[in-house]
Amino acid sequence: MKKLLFLIATTIVSFSACAQPTKTIGGACEGCEAIHESPVAFEKLKSEVTLPDFNEAGPKIEISGIVYQRDGMTPAKDVVIYVYHTNQAGVYPSKGSETGWGKRHGYIRGWVKTNKNGFYQIYTLKPAAYPNRKDPAHIHITIKEPDKNEYYIDDYLFSDDPLLSKQRAASPRGGDGVVNLVDTEKNISHATRHIILGLNVPDYPYAGLPKLTSGLQIGSNCPAFDPLHLSGADAGKKACPMCKYGYGQGVMIWFNHANLDHMRDFIQSFEKEMQAKGEKQLRVFFIYMNPFYKEHPDATPQEILKGKLARWGEEQNLKKVALTWIPSPVDETTAKVYDINPKAKNTVFVYKKRRVASKWVNIEYDDKSVEEILQVLK
Repeated sequence: MKKLLFLIATTIVSFSACAQPTKTIGGACEGCEAIHESPVAFEKLKSEVTLPDFNEAGPKIEISGIVYQRDGMTPAKDVVIYVYHTNQAGVYPSKGSETGWGKRHGYIRGWVKTNKNGFYQIYTLKPAAYPNRKDPAHIHITIKEPDKNEYYIDDYLFSDDPLLSKQRAASPRGGDGVVNLVDTEKNISHATRHIILGLNVPDYPYAGLPKLTSGLQIGSNCPAFDPLHLSGADAGKKACPMCKYGYGQGVMIWFNHANLDHMRDFIQSFEKEMQAKGEKQLRVFFIYMNPFYKEHPDATPQEILKGKLARWGEEQNLKKVALTWIPSPVDETTAKVYDINPKAKNTVFVYKKRRVASKWVNIEYDDKSVEEILQVLK
């Protein structure tokens, strides 16, 4: 009898444990369930969508980018994105036949699913701001990963909007949503926004980047190497950081990923620190290990200086921080001499008098990491 009661009790406890609801990712999200109203089944969605307003009168825009997993490096496939926005009068228009959330979101909405490379593309008109309000024009966005509940991330905003606050969000959900529109030959303005799943999203399950070994040991001498400088004192030429500035102290951030967006606040923190301390007290080098060289071995420095990395550096208005480029994460004369692991997202050194004083591998690009690095320099 006791054995039977024990089995019953065990079954009840096990059932109760299994029946507990899974914690909702992202918190409250009114209207996020609209993502399930797609007229096309999720498995049949394409990576490109044209919203219903595209052929109406107004400024045509195209927004595209890569959706990355939480590590900020790995492209995420089969992620469904739902967007909706106002018309040229700043209202969510309806045609009278809408159902569900379409009654509130209007007919200017659409669904898209990332392809195997994490790519997505949206064609629409640039929305207008709400009338008689101070909110900037925006496009709402909801995300649905295959194995998680839907959640919202920061809206798409436009950098040229006079209503846009100069103070950007400190911890944008999914990464920075402010996009720059660039005119193209087809009378369609283009914007790029990469998305990092779960970034700054409450209750998102993330164990962090893997613990890897990378970089010279603490106490090692920092060898000479010649990266191409895209910003800072040596912009436009190759210069050896250790040969010129190794006598003092500084930071080297070797990074191995094409998604630069989530580094914006991180690199700006070091730019401000250099401006405050001065170049004699601190030098900071961001070293991009770009695999572009493998596909284009004949690329000239001039071509690199006109590329994506250089444009991004210009957008950050870097005057002190040296944003630099080396051919690849396995280059024999640069990354190899610093024992950089090509599988690491980043390897960070603090050096003093040309010796490694501290080291980190796979840090997050957040205020905590900045403070930890700067603490060593005091």
